[in-house]
Amino acid sequence: MIDQDQARKFWANWVRREIGGNDMVQEAAVGAALNEIVQGHDNQAAADAARRTAQSLGVGVSTPNPNPPPQGAREIVAGQPLACKLCGSKPAANMTIHEHNGRLVWMVHKTTRGPFCRDCGTALLRHHQNNTLFQGWFGIFSFFITPITLLLNLNAWRKVKALGPPQKDPNAESKIPAPLTPGKPLLSRPGPYVAGVVVAAVIAFVVVKTVDSGGCLDNRTELGNRMTRLHNAFVQTYNTDFKTINACDTVDCESAPKRHIAAALKTYNDGLGAICWPDRDKADATALINANTALADAYTTWATATNDAEDQSRGNSAREQDARQSTADDILARDLGVPSASGTT
Repeated sequence: MIDQDQARKFWANWVRREIGGNDMVQEAAVGAALNEIVQGHDNQAAADAARRTAQSLGVGVSTPNPNPPPQGAREIVAGQPLACKLCGSKPAANMTIHEHNGRLVWMVHKTTRGPFCRDCGTALLRHHQNNTLFQGWFGIFSFFITPITLLLNLNAWRKVKALGPPQKDPNAESKIPAPLTPGKPLLSRPGPYVAGVVVAAVIAFVVVKTVDSGGCLDNRTELGNRMTRLHNAFVQTYNTDFKTINACDTVDCESAPKRHIAAALKTYNDGLGAICWPDRDKADATALINANTALADAYTTWATATNDAEDQSRGNSAREQDARQSTADDILARDLGVPSASGTT
């Protein structure tokens, strides 16, 4: 026999949540639903009757829910504990659990959303964390995404640890009859040890490369590119200023471009000094820095010439230093496996 008071209470809550409207509309919709129940029809027929009644009274109704809650099911009310999405146990907590798998040239990211009870949440977290630790590293981008995924799951771990023992709620919907078995602890699974081996291998590779290059991580191609960029920037300034020097008719006119060349050589040295040079290249890099310094001093002295005789004498000294600087530049470029990008004129 139907408990009409309980049925009315259930359908009143359902109509308020699913249909809305004023008191008159809700009362009419509840009456239509109860009439269907009294006649022995199922909940779907009752829900459809409530919606039709509300629509006839001018209340728009959203697309019907194909599976209205079963008769007598408890509503989730603010302040009451959530029920687990899988087993229906309480208490439960809303959480999102992530898993990331690297596939060399692509990746797979999975997301599982709660609410889950303590046992189901623990089982899922251990499973997804283990899979992430086991398979997450094998891809260029995945190697960096995996640690982020593991950290994201810490929030779910915190929520799971805060839950009490799960208690089955007979009125809550569930997909499985009982909470999941948490299974082996994470450290008893292979994932953490695979992750340890991968991370250790990467660290060892970086250490070996660092030691092999005298503590410098740039490969030789990058070293060559950086040296070439510095060389080209100086050569461009040198050639521009020398055109100005050649166009001058007096030694005073030549002073400014000569000083500018000296300043460009100091900038060149600043760039060379900022590079971490491997042991095999340190001597040649130091030789070029010294040659640049000597050439900058020669041009600074040349810029102070006040007559033609001084200009010629100091110009000869500058040209000698220029030849030494070009030789040092070529030696370092050759050692790095790149040609001198361009020469001075």
